[in-house]
Amino acid sequence: MADFKDKVIVLTGASNGIGAATAQLFLEQGAKLAALDIVDAPPSTDAQRLNIKCDVSSEESVNAAIKQVLDKWSTIDALVNVAGVMDQFERVGDVSNEIWNRVMNINLNGPLNTMRACINHFLTKTTEQKGRIVNVGSLASIKGGTAGVAYTTSKHALLGLSRNTAWMYAKEGIQCNILFPGGVSTDIMKNSKSIPNKVGMDTVMPTMATSVGNCEPGDMARAILFLASAPGLNGAELKVDKGWSTA
Repeated sequence: MADFKDKVIVLTGASNGIGAATAQLFLEQGAKLAALDIVDAPPSTDAQRLNIKCDVSSEESVNAAIKQVLDKWSTIDALVNVAGVMDQFERVGDVSNEIWNRVMNINLNGPLNTMRACINHFLTKTTEQKGRIVNVGSLASIKGGTAGVAYTTSKHALLGLSRNTAWMYAKEGIQCNILFPGGVSTDIMKNSKSIPNKVGMDTVMPTMATSVGNCEPGDMARAILFLASAPGLNGAELKVDKGWSTA
């Protein structure tokens, strides 16, 4: 694993689940962590951690957060996009504009906003290694039967965003990788206030039934640190799902 001591990491969705586990692991590795989340957090008592309330779906909010990080530490070394919400397992004929727009704004526009802000900073660096990005996708990035249409589309699009970024900036010292979690023991359904659509849920249940059990947030955290580590690791797509995707 790379030496993250005193490296500045921007992490979205830091307050719970995968984000909280990843934040803790980066701090244990000696990183300086900017923890972004829509949830209010008190000022950190740890000098290595900066808590920032941020709505990733808002470009203005993201730009203000990135400015706050740069004002404190002058640089950013890596960006990790964890923040995300679930849909209600609706099929395309049933999904409302409200659900569609909310999921897209957070799951897709959120990473776009943070990546654009961080990349524009990365490109000002004179070092060969300018910055690393890890996006947290889902098996729904590559499969059609694990969620509703809004979530599935958002995670497919995040894969395209990650692939394009990896290629477009490969010669400029910026790497972009994506993680595909399977089932993970988190509160994403509760936090998303998701009430599953019965028809949609019944339709995906045969696929869900092939899962061999949930992973833990710490499993994802370790995978994220790996994807943020090696300079030669670019365009990587890593599944961590206990083999679910092999079914």
